[in-house]
Amino acid sequence: MAAVHGPRLMRKRTNTYQIVKHGRLRSRDLWPSLNPRLCFQTRIPFHDDRKMAAHESRLSDRETLVTDRLCLRRARKGDAKVLFKNYTGDLECSRYLQRRPHVSVAETEAMLRKLCDEGWDTPGVPFSWVIAQRTTDEPIGLFLAFPSGHKTDFHFGISKRFWAQGLASEAGRVALGALWRPPETQRIWTVCDVENVGSKRVLEKMGLSFEGTLKRWVVLPAFGTEARDCHVFGATRVQT
Repeated sequence: MAAVHGPRLMRKRTNTYQIVKHGRLRSRDLWPSLNPRLCFQTRIPFHDDRKMAAHESRLSDRETLVTDRLCLRRARKGDAKVLFKNYTGDLECSRYLQRRPHVSVAETEAMLRKLCDEGWDTPGVPFSWVIAQRTTDEPIGLFLAFPSGHKTDFHFGISKRFWAQGLASEAGRVALGALWRPPETQRIWTVCDVENVGSKRVLEKMGLSFEGTLKRWVVLPAFGTEARDCHVFGATRVQT
């Protein structure tokens, strides 16, 4: 890859070239790791969404994030229909969630409007990334964050078509990195049902520590009205 100087967009015949400036991933950047002292030119799939940058949040923890296989981003037009099919309307994907499966695309649209529109523009309120495949931009899941003062709770999920591929932990690691950006954040944590072995493994791969068990902590609609025990996983900012 050749080094270039300056932030301009490099366009060639198929509009597939873009610039990553000074190693910092921005809304149009789809490259996971860079030398921070150089600007690089790389060939990537070009999604015709030139207004995307204008819709990025000004908040430090709410930006488009890119990994080897995924893009965590703000919701776009058409996402609700695909997410409803892949994730939010799926009974099995909702088994360990505090909500029932969505019954319509409109329900998913309302959730995205709250978490990806209002949430991305308002500090201190819940927000969400849409987890999409990097190569196809297909929405396959969600990563939700719930900031509350010095601590942030989070939840996540992906389509069962993509289970057991390491994608949830891949999304989680980059999302947690963004959640640590606000200097006031001192603790990030979540809970999972004691029987949800898959999520426990994912949380460990994210680098979180098991902190104990909360008795009768949460009601999961899939299991009825009886409150269930949950394992707590978390991390705290190291004091310097």
